[in-house]
Amino acid sequence: MNELAVPAAERVGQTIRNNKFLIAGIVSLAVLAGIIATLLMTPKYQASARIEISRVEANVTAVEGVETEDQVLDAQYYETQYELLKSRSLAQQVVREADLVSNEQFLAAFKIDDLPTNPEKELAELLLEHVSIAPVGTSNLVDIRFKSSDPVLSAKIANIWAQEYIASNLARRFGATTEARQFLEERLGQLRERLEDAERELITYAAERDLFALETSDDSDSEDTASQTLVARDLQALNTALAQATTERIAAQSALEATATALAPEDAAALQPLRQERAELAAERARLRATAGEQYPAVLALSEQIEQLDREIALARTQSGSAVRARYEQAAATENRLRARVNELQQEFVGQRRDSVQYNILQREVDTNRSLYNALLQRYREIGVAGVGENNIAIVDVAEVPRKPVGPNLLRNLLLSLLLGGAAAGGIILLREKLDQSIRDPAQVSEILDIPLLGSVPRVQGEDVVEALASRNSELYEAYFNLFTNLGFLSKDGVPKILMVGSTRPAEGKSLSSVALAKILAERGKRVLLLDADMRHSGLSKYLEIPAGRGLSNYLRGEDQWPEMVVSGAPFAFEVFPSGRQPPNAAELLAGNRFSILLETLGASYDHVVIDAPPVLGLADAPIIAAAADGVIMIMEANVGKKRMIAQALDRLEQGGGKVFGGVVTKLDQRNASYGYGYGYGYGYSYGKKDIEEAA
Repeated sequence: MNELAVPAAERVGQTIRNNKFLIAGIVSLAVLAGIIATLLMTPKYQASARIEISRVEANVTAVEGVETEDQVLDAQYYETQYELLKSRSLAQQVVREADLVSNEQFLAAFKIDDLPTNPEKELAELLLEHVSIAPVGTSNLVDIRFKSSDPVLSAKIANIWAQEYIASNLARRFGATTEARQFLEERLGQLRERLEDAERELITYAAERDLFALETSDDSDSEDTASQTLVARDLQALNTALAQATTERIAAQSALEATATALAPEDAAALQPLRQERAELAAERARLRATAGEQYPAVLALSEQIEQLDREIALARTQSGSAVRARYEQAAATENRLRARVNELQQEFVGQRRDSVQYNILQREVDTNRSLYNALLQRYREIGVAGVGENNIAIVDVAEVPRKPVGPNLLRNLLLSLLLGGAAAGGIILLREKLDQSIRDPAQVSEILDIPLLGSVPRVQGEDVVEALASRNSELYEAYFNLFTNLGFLSKDGVPKILMVGSTRPAEGKSLSSVALAKILAERGKRVLLLDADMRHSGLSKYLEIPAGRGLSNYLRGEDQWPEMVVSGAPFAFEVFPSGRQPPNAAELLAGNRFSILLETLGASYDHVVIDAPPVLGLADAPIIAAAADGVIMIMEANVGKKRMIAQALDRLEQGGGKVFGGVVTKLDQRNASYGYGYGYGYGYSYGKKDIEEAA
């Protein structure tokens, strides 16, 4: 703890000690009020129903426009659910479900005699005041608590609250699904019309331009629509046939050209057996000719067979040339017909290619509308079971009828009363401290009044303050000795010769301070005179044995023998110039020149003259005396009076020509201990049982 914090803590502690009886009284009253209020309170019974709230993602969130967000943080989700549990709409549902408007048990429990104009709304507000939503730690469990003076009613409403919350949750989810179905139905109707219009336009356009596309097994792009029409297929087939016909025509032409020199390969193959047979017969005939002669019957027979074969071969060769020409002519005719048809189809295909651009545009429109329609139709089929029949909220524990009340809690109310009482006491003490204009801290003398602090004098406890002042071991003596020491530093000559001791008002310790200064100065071997200038109400008789007789008032009225008026200041070793009898016009007497002449005379006869002056406020005496003295010591009682009055008194003295040396704060006690004063001054120092108020 730093150096500044310790005094502050001590000051607070001392302030509490100074006001302990006030604090004890306020706190006691607060505790007593808490006890009485607790005894007068109606017992309250609280029932609790526990539910579980699970985090579930809704399927319908995939539909654009149905819900604004697709995913919500768990914290936000559960905070939303807690607020829904405390919503006014849910409370109104409970009012309707439980029929609280006509429920005598409920009306009696809450002491409702006359129903308001809008009973449902007012009763819902009443329910919200007595219901509390308490999440169970970090779990998904939530307690719904309801408090009333009827235990059965508390359990009933807590259970209805949980049931209505579950029902409202289902209603909200069903409402979201219904909204999605309505949205999808509208969109499906629009897309169905668009799809039908697009298909109708596509078919009309294709019919007008003979664009009859064929179904294909592969997923060909719609950009090739012209290649999928009948014309395209026919052109493709005819191109294949034309190629084959051209091949056959070329082959026939080659065969025809070959017949001038040789047979065609297929005809040569057909004549090969005949030529083989003729060669064999010719060989046999040549063999027989060599042995049997030309006219041999066998040779003649062989010659006839060879001639027959020659005739067959010649006939075959003739027939082979005619067939080749016929095949060539047929192949050429077929090729010409196919080529002509291909040319026609090519013209049609080119036209269809131009028409297929618009056809493909229409086809894409159909495909797009069909895809959108199928997607929404699938969503429409799925949305029927998209969580409508499911619920993510379940009742874990139903509320049971409580057996004992939860309030009023005597211990809690006592603690609350104690806290409120302490706060009230602190506020009152703080207000008192702020409103208190008396001097609590002697340091304020120099800070606020702008005069030096010459000393601090404690409040004396004892039977005889004179004895305390006579004892050099007393704290009172030490305080005034410290004042004497500080006075020695006021000038180069030490303590001023003619010193006035004044105060703002009576009973601030002015007379005691005058006696104490005179005593200590006399003990230092000085010849000291204590001049009692308070001719209206002298207070020196409390501390000195002064006989009644003449005094200052007599001298100021014209008597010149002042030495005869001076008496001993028993029991102390200094002399006293009494005030004399009380005059009717003390201020007029002091205003004359006799008072200043007297001070000059006394100053020449004594080392020090201490003047016990009358109070400043309300009287004109003190400013006159201050102007004639060397200076003034202002006595200020602690904890009493106002700093503003002290400042006014100082201003009066200075305006009257007086010089204020400084101030002395008297009667410091335990109330000033928190400012560093009072410890060692009167605390535990006892002179007896009677508290002497050193009034001046």
